[in-house]
Amino acid sequence: MWVLAFAARLLFMLFVAYSKSPLALRSWPYTNVQKLDPANFLRLCAWALTALLAGMAIFARQHGFTTDIILALGWLTIASALLIPLCYLPLNFPTWLDPRWYDNVRKGLVDELGNLLPRGGTVRTTTELTLGGSQKREFSTRLTLPLGWQQVEEAPSYLTPAPLAPSVLIVQGPMDYHHLCPPTLSICATPASSEQRLPLGTLSEAIARQVPGWFTLDEITQSKPKASLMCTGTYTAEGVSFTAIQWAWVEKLDSSTFVTMSATATTTTHSFPKYFNEIYRMVTKVSVA
Repeated sequence: MWVLAFAARLLFMLFVAYSKSPLALRSWPYTNVQKLDPANFLRLCAWALTALLAGMAIFARQHGFTTDIILALGWLTIASALLIPLCYLPLNFPTWLDPRWYDNVRKGLVDELGNLLPRGGTVRTTTELTLGGSQKREFSTRLTLPLGWQQVEEAPSYLTPAPLAPSVLIVQGPMDYHHLCPPTLSICATPASSEQRLPLGTLSEAIARQVPGWFTLDEITQSKPKASLMCTGTYTAEGVSFTAIQWAWVEKLDSSTFVTMSATATTTTHSFPKYFNEIYRMVTKVSVA
């Protein structure tokens, strides 16, 4: 029985560390694998493998297996045991053996060259907006990201459609292991005729037309960013409950040029309390010039 226990332990560690299965992703935060570097992870696996092979050798001897099988299991046990002290040496293990690196791969935080994508810091984009009379105007948007957030090129399919376009900037936060959907913030822009604030109710009506099953929790005015509207609501997509907040405000680029900015934050309802403060700080400190 204890042989089966060691086998199950070894297989479970390898499954959590290297599988792309949703079950492995959900199990990751609850295991000590997430805290292990390659050397310690290999040492733990070597201990489990040694115990497993030793148990199999004892089992084979007790049940009359051939001498060749018993000797083979014995030599494999010795070889596995020799791996344990090697893990204490200052060796450079391949990156792909690191469970933490592989977890970043599963979360899309590693580029095609195997390098970790930058997280946190400041991102800046320049956008060209078409104004009336075919005039064009460039402006920049700067956003300070918390740790674990990064800029992405495309919005995920579950992201709340924003009533304003085009997208200026899309950033994505850490993975929600419960539903495998990371929080996302999308910033959009469209020309405006003046600095006048949008009427209360504008956002909830616009989102409800685009998102099936949208339920508005509230829509209020905010002093940050810059006399904005803030609409909060919920909806369900692919069986998962999401909570979304949309802010809208007007930025003055010069004496005659105005742009309406829209920031749409979407998280699973499960992770909303965890990421709300980070999202709120990002939106209230966004810089447009």
